[in-house]
Amino acid sequence: MNILKQKLYNNKYVFGTWCSLSSPNAVNAISLSGLDFCVLDIEHGSASFETLENMVRAAEVTECTPIIRAWDSYQPNLLRCLETGVNSILVPNVNSANQVKDIVSYCKYYPLGTRGLSPYTRCHDYSDKNLKNKLQKTNDDMLIGILVEGKAGLDDLVNICNVDGLDLVYLGLFDICQSLGLPGQLEHPDVLNKLAEYKELISKSGKIPGCMSATVDYANLLKKLGYNFIAYLNDAAALNNFFADFKSQIK
Repeated sequence: MNILKQKLYNNKYVFGTWCSLSSPNAVNAISLSGLDFCVLDIEHGSASFETLENMVRAAEVTECTPIIRAWDSYQPNLLRCLETGVNSILVPNVNSANQVKDIVSYCKYYPLGTRGLSPYTRCHDYSDKNLKNKLQKTNDDMLIGILVEGKAGLDDLVNICNVDGLDLVYLGLFDICQSLGLPGQLEHPDVLNKLAEYKELISKSGKIPGCMSATVDYANLLKKLGYNFIAYLNDAAALNNFFADFKSQIK
């Protein structure tokens, strides 16, 4: 059962963070904090697939859902991510509806997609017993998210959101600012108006709107705008900020 997917489709607000440190222990500590999800970032992180699988396990022993941020939408790379047993995926640099259709196909088993099958992997308990039921459950549980990070994707957002099988549309906040000629101005009225516009478009299509925040105040702002999926900072930044704040307060 994908707890995170259930929460999102029950219109709950979920909060999590990005994990770029190559450490199952760090993931486990973060997951025990009460966060709803942690995004295991292998696009910008350095984890091997063996470590990544252990990071997935470290989150799964809690009620925090692990999500793998893949390198790209290349089918073999997505398959390797999925074979860790993870049931939630986030694919970066998505620019078109056709690309999303391919991603959905790569992440779903027949008859919904073209995902490659070996019964002897972690997702199927290393066994071909009851395989038909396992494949259906995997398809049902799979949460497919994309990152729309550039102008081309934003321009095609209506078509992207209408692709069947897509669950989560996570917007690149800094890219939105830049597309408006307002780089880094996260709280500019034009940026907030565009965020509200995109949120309505995504929700109207039946998809989940997601975005990031570097502060608690901005997380609350996103929640007020109706963004259900909110990621706050990342593990490395949180450590850095915590100890920098401690050091600054020593007299």
